[in-house]
Amino acid sequence: MKLTLAVLAGVVGLIVTASAVMLIWFVMQQKQKMQNKPEELQANNHPEEGHGAEEQMQGSSPLQSIAPLLLQWTFFDYALIGVFAVGSLFLFTDVIAVIRDAASYPLYHYGYLLCGFVFTLLSMLFMILRFATVLSLVRSGRAFSAADKHSHPGETNQAE
Repeated sequence: MKLTLAVLAGVVGLIVTASAVMLIWFVMQQKQKMQNKPEELQANNHPEEGHGAEEQMQGSSPLQSIAPLLLQWTFFDYALIGVFAVGSLFLFTDVIAVIRDAASYPLYHYGYLLCGFVFTLLSMLFMILRFATVLSLVRSGRAFSAADKHSHPGETNQAE
């Protein structure tokens, strides 16, 4: 049973790590795409439009380029909350077991418990930091809103 749980925990850890790497990769792609955009604007520079686009790109923050990605709920968010919930459950049951029979556990087990609580606390702090970043983007109005395809009454699909 312990071997099965260890293998399952390893697979879940690999999946969560892969989702974190994919999220970072998507963010880097988005950032690279935004860096290439000013070059395209300069290549297609029109005299009356060039200065406004250039000023807009200089005034934008690094978070604005990844705002659409941050506003989406990703697999990494689900995985982070799931790992936090399951990990906290296992840690609390282990603490109860240590409280019941402290003599049968070696001293280094307390270090394992402390590390586990620190890691789960940090994971939730990162999730709170992500939510604070998204909320600050939304409140400041810098986040990109979804395209409103039905804003033009003449172009919507009419009922028959």
